[in-house]
Amino acid sequence: MHIIPCLKPGDKVAIVSPASPPKSTDWELGLKVLEQWGLEVICAPNHLNTHFGLAGTDQQRLSDLQWALNEPDIKAIFPIRGGYGTSRIIDQVDFSNFAKYPKWIVGFSDITTLLMHLNALDFPSLHAPMPHNFLQNGGDIALNNLKKFLFEGEFNLKTPPHPYNTFGKVEAPIIGGNLSILVHLIGTPSFPNPENTILFIEDIGERLYHVDRMMVQLKRSGILSQLTGMIVGGFTDCEEASLQIGKDAYGIIAEHTQDFNYPIAFDFPAGHIPNNQPLLMGQKISLLINSTEVQLTYTNP
Repeated sequence: MHIIPCLKPGDKVAIVSPASPPKSTDWELGLKVLEQWGLEVICAPNHLNTHFGLAGTDQQRLSDLQWALNEPDIKAIFPIRGGYGTSRIIDQVDFSNFAKYPKWIVGFSDITTLLMHLNALDFPSLHAPMPHNFLQNGGDIALNNLKKFLFEGEFNLKTPPHPYNTFGKVEAPIIGGNLSILVHLIGTPSFPNPENTILFIEDIGERLYHVDRMMVQLKRSGILSQLTGMIVGGFTDCEEASLQIGKDAYGIIAEHTQDFNYPIAFDFPAGHIPNNQPLLMGQKISLLINSTEVQLTYTNP
């Protein structure tokens, strides 16, 4: 695994829009946060473009992302938001210069495609809030922890237990992100080797039978059986449809993972929730689950 250095005041960071355009001006407040951290913020030329539901044409979004990846002076890349569109351009991205000048890429939701693709290339990435939602109510702790990791390379988080949790301790890299996105990455170059990894999943706005179908896909594809642990984040606004399942999202996931003996943490504070805690992806972390708490620990070497 490649090592990416911590940020320091004065570093340049890039703002890009590889998926959908911002829905409000909240992202501008997010940029001010980055500036308050002492960073020099540089916006890509097409970051506010629109092309139907996308933040510009595929070529425009690709051009901006490629510029940010190539530029040696850029030390981190912050997509404004997710939405949809990263998977349309990922196969055209050239990571050869990025390999010479690796940098943190920070995001979640549709950015799962980029985060997982980097992990498949043996680079770490950060599943974490983006400028569009830096200042949402209830996100202060997550934002502070994101800053702490980016600048200090350390982060420890303890969360309460959950009735569905499976106890244990494991040290392994985390892969994953948004469940809907990662299921569509199965069989592509963007899906990292799942063997001996901790799979993180979260989602928003999915019907419960959709969640069930995606968990069946993870099981039938052999991915669940190769894992050494799981972290289940927020499943926001996932409700029954006319085709009912009879369980909530956590109950569905617990059913499909009950035959595996690895540690599983449910209701972990990450995903499409205000308290979207940062997760280091693709680099070894320590996960401890017992009757009193869930503890996640990682240090950037």
